[in-house]
Amino acid sequence: MAERLIRALEKDEFALYAQDIVSLGPIKERPFQEIFVRFKEEDAKLIPPGDFFGVLEEHGLLPQLDRWVVNCLARWVRTRLSITPEWAVPRSNVNLSRQTLDDPHYVEYVRSYVEGPFLANGAVAFEIGVDNAFDYHEAVKHLITTLQSNASCITLAGFDASDRAIQMLKALGPDFVKIDSSSVGFEELVEVVRICRVFRTKTIVEFVESQDALQRAEKARADFAQGFGIAAVQPL
Repeated sequence: MAERLIRALEKDEFALYAQDIVSLGPIKERPFQEIFVRFKEEDAKLIPPGDFFGVLEEHGLLPQLDRWVVNCLARWVRTRLSITPEWAVPRSNVNLSRQTLDDPHYVEYVRSYVEGPFLANGAVAFEIGVDNAFDYHEAVKHLITTLQSNASCITLAGFDASDRAIQMLKALGPDFVKIDSSSVGFEELVEVVRICRVFRTKTIVEFVESQDALQRAEKARADFAQGFGIAAVQPL
């Protein structure tokens, strides 16, 4: 399976999908989406990431996959702009694995893209979990220092009102934080949004699966919302 996945990376046999992240405020924001990866089997069926991420992780291949995602995203933007030069390039949220954060060469690899013509000017937001940011604090700090200087953005995921999350907010100064709407109560959601506003960090309420959840995010004055109650995951 590992050999099969290595060949798939070499032959572009993965696929990118995206889910919209919508603005809840009155000001029109740049189009925003989160990027997901799927693996195309030989019979053309798509299998979910849980079936191959474990194999990639076991063999230390997640940094290669994360490189492929950025490369493929840049090619997609280039193709769209060649067809419609006036197209507004969306901001794409790209998840980074623990192995990638531990890879000293990844930052320079990505830097070549965010300084290029297709993923510049904030076209990419790199998403990092709070726990991963805590465990790889120095690596994340280096990544932020390098990429934010090129107008790339950082999203801190799994955010709540815990001491660890707030510590990472203060130390890293991310552009966005993601709050799981299913794991926080309304009062905690309001408090997290308030704290993030103090640090000028925008909030994304994720796993918004119903109209009630969307109204709760709006009432808490969050900046963005994401979930199947708003938009499905679609091929990029």
